[in-house]
Amino acid sequence: MSRGKPRSADARHVPMGRGVIALALIALAWALPACADPPGNDPNVADMEPPGTVMNLGGPAMCPPAAPASCPAAPSYAKDIAPLVKRSCLPCHSPGQQAADRDLTSYANFVRLETTDFVQVDACLMPPADAGPDAAMSIADRTEMLQWFVCGAPDN
Repeated sequence: MSRGKPRSADARHVPMGRGVIALALIALAWALPACADPPGNDPNVADMEPPGTVMNLGGPAMCPPAAPASCPAAPSYAKDIAPLVKRSCLPCHSPGQQAADRDLTSYANFVRLETTDFVQVDACLMPPADAGPDAAMSIADRTEMLQWFVCGAPDN
């Protein structure tokens, strides 16, 4: 003795398993973008900090413009930019340090991350305020580094 209506031969029946699988795939597709790209993985996209994180209390709200609109003259990487990178960036961005995944110890590495470097220096996000007074960049330092980027980041 069966309960309920008997199934007719031409009634369409979708096995329950397919619906569950489809639902699981939709849930998986929705969840994957949240973890698809770990921080620092794309050198051309600035990493977003978790909500509520304060990176630099004196940052963007008090960040004077420093990027030139054109290239008047390219600063020297060896003479001007490398010492600035060494002082302001390498305390964190070198092997064994907290931001070693964004190693800036060579010209090649620095240029590989050029877009991210430019955006973060231009927005006063790097170096962060908690990097200490030795790492701080003056408006002249920022202008010089940003000018070098605007001039094509030459290895000169």
